[in-house]
Amino acid sequence: MSRGTWVSQLLLCFSFICFSVSAQSLDEKSRNQLLQAPTIQHKVAAFKQLIADDKIDSLNFALQRLALPQQEAVRFLLLRTLEQEKTILSAPVERFVEQQRRIPPVYYLTNQGEGFEFSTPAFDYPSVASRLVKTWQREKSVLDFVLKVEQHELSLQQWLSENKRQGHIRESLLIQELGSLSESGLNYLVKQVVDASIRSWLPSTRVMVALARTSQSQDIYRLLWLMKSDNNSEAELTRLSGLQDDFSVQQVMAASKNPSLRALAIEALIRLNPMPEQVKTYLVQELSQEEAPYVAQVLVNAGYGNWLDELVKANRQMKLRVLSQVLR
Repeated sequence: MSRGTWVSQLLLCFSFICFSVSAQSLDEKSRNQLLQAPTIQHKVAAFKQLIADDKIDSLNFALQRLALPQQEAVRFLLLRTLEQEKTILSAPVERFVEQQRRIPPVYYLTNQGEGFEFSTPAFDYPSVASRLVKTWQREKSVLDFVLKVEQHELSLQQWLSENKRQGHIRESLLIQELGSLSESGLNYLVKQVVDASIRSWLPSTRVMVALARTSQSQDIYRLLWLMKSDNNSEAELTRLSGLQDDFSVQQVMAASKNPSLRALAIEALIRLNPMPEQVKTYLVQELSQEEAPYVAQVLVNAGYGNWLDELVKANRQMKLRVLSQVLR
């Protein structure tokens, strides 16, 4: 153990001894006066400099020399400043912040409820420290993810599957960071999904939607439309149907091959105004399939009855008897 770490641990133990006293009450006015006191503000500024210089042993020693409740006020303001300024934490500062979570507050405010009283820390530095630690852990996870992807060292399947408790969190992190990846990093993830056997593994639909939307990969969309549909794939289909560019229209047509998405996709295509020629061609093909009556009925309902009538007269491959019934 290094000398600096040993000293920090010793000072932490000393903190627990010092704080092993009974809880003390403090009123709101006294608390606010302490937080605004020039001497307290001066101490916080001086201690911020110690943090900037990584002089954590000196910081701990200086904190211990402060009397209570001034010491708690300074701890609270110092940590709150780090949080508000989003200070980048070095390893020694991270250890210092982690230690603050474990130092129990002494001074409490008494709050009045409806027929009861409850107490809250007057200077809740443990909560601020906890938020700082969580923020740091998340930022570290983001940096680790991005670096591994950019260096082509991340197995997406393993990363998403190895820890079930972290699975949803990691999915959210991936979705959030996809837009920040380089083209090389994004293609690296796309290739892993495309090369995987659909029978062995695919990410969840919310990951697939985000990956497809960001990469604009036809292969990812193809796999998405093969998956069991849910709210995520339906929402993406609805989004695409509102864009009307060639790529989006092609994806809506592809989505119609999924039985669960077929009705939504066909109706979206028929609502396109003006209807692109590629959609008309596609619908003509669909009118020769088993579900021709459904497609024909949607066309009629959308005001395409005359166009459909002309198609029936010009194309004998269509299911004339069924379509004629729809057109009556």
